[in-house]
Amino acid sequence: MARKIWAYAKDEHEKFVYNKQLEKLEIFYIWDVLKLKQQHPEAYSGLKFYSTEFDEINRQELIPTEYGFFRYQSDEVDKNRQESIYHSTAMLVLQEMSEINFTIDNDNYHFSFSKFLVEPCLKFQHFDKNEEKYYPDLVGYFSEDCELYDKWNGCLAIEVVFTNPCYQKKIKSFEKNHIPIIEVSISKKLKLDTEFCGEINFTVDEVKKYYHALKQIFAKKVYGKIRSDPVSKKYHQNEINNLEILYEQTLLELEQLKHLNNIQLFDQYVQLNQEYEKLQANVSNLHQMMSNMQQREWSLNTRLNHYLNMGFWQRLKFLLQIPIE
Repeated sequence: MARKIWAYAKDEHEKFVYNKQLEKLEIFYIWDVLKLKQQHPEAYSGLKFYSTEFDEINRQELIPTEYGFFRYQSDEVDKNRQESIYHSTAMLVLQEMSEINFTIDNDNYHFSFSKFLVEPCLKFQHFDKNEEKYYPDLVGYFSEDCELYDKWNGCLAIEVVFTNPCYQKKIKSFEKNHIPIIEVSISKKLKLDTEFCGEINFTVDEVKKYYHALKQIFAKKVYGKIRSDPVSKKYHQNEINNLEILYEQTLLELEQLKHLNNIQLFDQYVQLNQEYEKLQANVSNLHQMMSNMQQREWSLNTRLNHYLNMGFWQRLKFLLQIPIE
């Protein structure tokens, strides 16, 4: 049995009721419908309720029940369409949010959504294989302020999981067709101590209370898991462009470094040349000093030889610094 807490509706003219202010179909919550039935039976009788698929051809007529959910009018359809109140509520809360803060593997992502498609029919054709049809819970279009915009082309599918996670064939098909999937699981904790499965032991007020409680939780943070993670051609091209820019910047930095090194090498050359010239001057001075010392030594040796060849009286005069005739 399907248990849905929201629906679209047709009026007496067989037209879906449209919310001009929000620019989308009017949402009819089960608690408001039951209240309308009780307080304004004539207005209620002028409405027919339908499931909320994006493609009108796939919408089925619903019947509101006093227990707090819609079910399909067709018993056969209702038997085959298994949907819990938890799943229906999470889908409703998410598609009503214009901004969602996802926490995925300890990373935080902020999405600003412009619109959601509810259970659209996606048709994939792979070469000679048969056409595949999928109905993701939500397909959302988000703005460029999210870092995943280019990678995912600003579009993603959201699957609400209560019992069965996405199967591999679906994940691979979505990835091949460049559609990412974020899976949001309704854990035991998110059931908030309620029990809307199995026997009907709950009221519409409890369902309404659960909706508002889940809305408050999701407003802060939504835990998700990426199941399909494709990369768009635009993202690849941007990565290539960024690498090319980085390459050009690196070349420029290398040229600047080379120029800087040349300047530094020239400065070092000038400094070494100045030191070399100083060393040359010192060597020249040392050579001059050595030459002077050699000249003085020659002079002393000459005087010494002269002194040794002197007689006694000549030496005495020499020592007394008396000039010798």
